[in-house]
Amino acid sequence: MDDDIAEIAAVKRALLRAGAQARLATGAADADAALAEGLPDLVIVAADCDGGGGLAFARRLAEDAATRALPVLLVGAGGAAGPGRAVARPVDPGLLADEVRALLARPGPAAPAAAAPPPAPE
Repeated sequence: MDDDIAEIAAVKRALLRAGAQARLATGAADADAALAEGLPDLVIVAADCDGGGGLAFARRLAEDAATRALPVLLVGAGGAAGPGRAVARPVDPGLLADEVRALLARPGPAAPAAAAPPPAPE
């Protein structure tokens, strides 16, 4: 999520080169609509998007039970404390790819245990 079109295009190119798919959002409303279609493997948020609302959006993801397990990468967070990891602007494509790989390699929440099948009739 970023409202800087040049920056979001650069991030998308870096993700595509790293073999990832990307859905773009230019604000919190767009990002919420994308999340309603299905949860991604990772969320990248420009902290200053929507006049600083990007950081608030990332915090909301971390607080919501439905999205708190999503890895979040903040872009341009500077000294702002927020959930997830952060990279500085201007975004270095190599560093971005490294951070994305590191976040995606983290183990996710444990899946619920599958129910045991009923015993076979004798």
